[in-house]
Amino acid sequence: MQIKRFEAKSIREALQQVRETMGPEALILSTKPVKKSSFPFELSRRSSIEVIAAIDRPAETPPLRPPSPVSLSKPRDEEGKGGAEEDAIIQKVLSTGLCPEVVHGVVKEIQASRKELSGWTLAETYRGLLRWKLMEKVEVTGPSFDGPQIWSFIGPTGVGKTTTLVKLAAHFRLRASKKVSLISIDTYRVGAVEQLKAYSQILGVPLEIALNREDLKQAIEKNRHQDFVLIDTAGRSPKHKSQLEELKDFLTIHPHIENHLVLSATTKDEDLEQAADRFGILPIRSCIFSKIDETDEYAPMLNQLVRHGRPLSYLTCGQRVPEDIELATKAKVANLVLDQIQWN
Repeated sequence: MQIKRFEAKSIREALQQVRETMGPEALILSTKPVKKSSFPFELSRRSSIEVIAAIDRPAETPPLRPPSPVSLSKPRDEEGKGGAEEDAIIQKVLSTGLCPEVVHGVVKEIQASRKELSGWTLAETYRGLLRWKLMEKVEVTGPSFDGPQIWSFIGPTGVGKTTTLVKLAAHFRLRASKKVSLISIDTYRVGAVEQLKAYSQILGVPLEIALNREDLKQAIEKNRHQDFVLIDTAGRSPKHKSQLEELKDFLTIHPHIENHLVLSATTKDEDLEQAADRFGILPIRSCIFSKIDETDEYAPMLNQLVRHGRPLSYLTCGQRVPEDIELATKAKVANLVLDQIQWN
């Protein structure tokens, strides 16, 4: 990764310099006003804008070896910066629960980039590079409006699959003016069909009930002209292989079904890992994380995305329909983690 500082009279001029020097794919790490005296002893100061930008290209200097896993902060640059302050910052980063290998990468980048970031404090350096690294590691995706879409919502019990489906149905129907149909194969949970039926009536969209594979196939065929067919499934325990096999048997009835794995942000790291692994019995189009508003610890969510390399599509943060859902962005995920850290 290469990092450079640009200074210009205006933000527009500075961004133009970034594009000309580093290309349109450069990421802006920070912007801030800078005041300098025009001449010695002059009281008035001229203002300019400083922009720090980065791009993922091979550095001109030889890469440094990654720091020892025993003590991440031991390497020091030639000026001896770091010490106790750096140790404290690294411990704060590790305390979020982020994968140690991610933190290792940040330390390596900092050792290689301090010269370019000489105007930053150590905390600013860590925050800027950590944000870059997290954004770099997370993939995001959105809905396709190119032809009919058949989405199923799968995941453990109690993560909010039905609520997420309804939010998206309302969004596509009311805000995107798309034709939407609902299908329920959740015949296990008491009141599940009635709940979905009430929402379908409010939204004015058709609802089909599928008791078996053939019912599901016929329901999909009946609604083949809809823009979105959204399939509600019963929650399955990652520990019960037979339940997952049954789910797979249902959802492989049609080749165009895309499976979206709904997980709760409140789930601890080990349980998220197990769910992500076991539900991999089906091809996963994207992950959706619910209950973002019910926790302050987001590192487990990011760890799971990094480990499995699956794209993140949506984040949900409440019960309101359709307001409490948003399309995921790399910056949003990175900031959720970074905001846990007390940098000063």
